[in-house]
Amino acid sequence: MDREKETRIAAFTTKTGGPSSSGISTIRDRLPTLVPIGILILAVVLPGQMFKSVQRSSDIGLGPAAWPNTMLYGLAFFALLWIAIDLWALRRGSSTPLLQAPVEEEKYHFGKALVGLFMIIAYGFLLAKIGFAIATVVFIALWCIYGGLRDWKIVVPVALMGTLGLLWLFMGLALMPLPRGQGPFDGFSIGLLRTIGIY
Repeated sequence: MDREKETRIAAFTTKTGGPSSSGISTIRDRLPTLVPIGILILAVVLPGQMFKSVQRSSDIGLGPAAWPNTMLYGLAFFALLWIAIDLWALRRGSSTPLLQAPVEEEKYHFGKALVGLFMIIAYGFLLAKIGFAIATVVFIALWCIYGGLRDWKIVVPVALMGTLGLLWLFMGLALMPLPRGQGPFDGFSIGLLRTIGIY
């Protein structure tokens, strides 16, 4: 009698995958869907908690809080889009969400990562010395070259236009005071900012 009961339990477990393993598998499959929900909640709540000020917004630019607020609201939008795509996939009968972590085909190079980290640290150190404009142009150009882009017809315009765009974004629109550098670099930065219309 006991052997017959054990046989039935084993058959049921094999057929259903077991109640515990099935539940764990279901939770694991649904975890990617919980990620955009968490991002959405944080992106909606954080702007009201991080930037509280009694000062009026400036008529000259968007203000220092504009950039992080825009980033957070952008995260909220794409999180909603992510949730909608997952719900659409589940409605069509897919057992797992469509958006999953990509499979890394290339081997991770720790040496290149360390060099890249050193470049970022050096960039942050040089900001106060030579100013945002010069440091950013050099950093973007070196980063492109280090990443494998060797064509100067592309590297130079990307570095210059990227730096000008960042200067206008942070100093022109968000009114964030970026370092101008010391000594002659300060004078160069002031002249550049006047030339492009920020000062």
